[in-house]
Amino acid sequence: MKQTKSKQPRKQRKSHFQAEYHIRNRKMTAPLSDALRERYGIRRLPIHANDKVIVFQNRSQDEEVKGKVIRVLPQRYAIHIEGHSKEKADGTIVSFPVHPSNVVITSLNLRDKKRRAMIQRRSVKDITEEELAEDIFDEDEELVEEVEDLDMLDDEDILDEEFEDIEMDELDVLEELAEGEEETPETEKEEESE
Repeated sequence: MKQTKSKQPRKQRKSHFQAEYHIRNRKMTAPLSDALRERYGIRRLPIHANDKVIVFQNRSQDEEVKGKVIRVLPQRYAIHIEGHSKEKADGTIVSFPVHPSNVVITSLNLRDKKRRAMIQRRSVKDITEEELAEDIFDEDEELVEEVEDLDMLDDEDILDEEFEDIEMDELDVLEELAEGEEETPETEKEEESE
């Protein structure tokens, strides 16, 4: 459906809510932080999962909400942010949807090749693929540091022991099956002789 040029609210609402997916994706853009603007030479980008954002139009003005984008829902023009949730009357905690125009992107997820190409195409500066790839590896280093903080790398011995236990259980099951197959022909012969 084409974007309407009409001034009538009913036609504007119809084109907004019945927009096709590629048009919705264009509307799901968010401004970049000042540091990212200077670095990439772009003002705004479509928001993706795993981007880090700050909500600057918050309903509860008490605290500033920072977090990673968990889910992007173009069908509802909404995103869900890690840590931005509310408690329902029955006590369950539900993620609170936010419109992308109400957030500022502070860190980009550059794993997508098409997104890197978009940045190169839109950028005022001449950015190479190698420079964008360096940013991906910086994020990987952060992930490795987080894993080291959790001491996940020291648990290899525990994993080896668990695999040995699983292998022993599999051998026991195979032996039981073999014994069961041997018993079945004998029982059938006994029944036939009776």
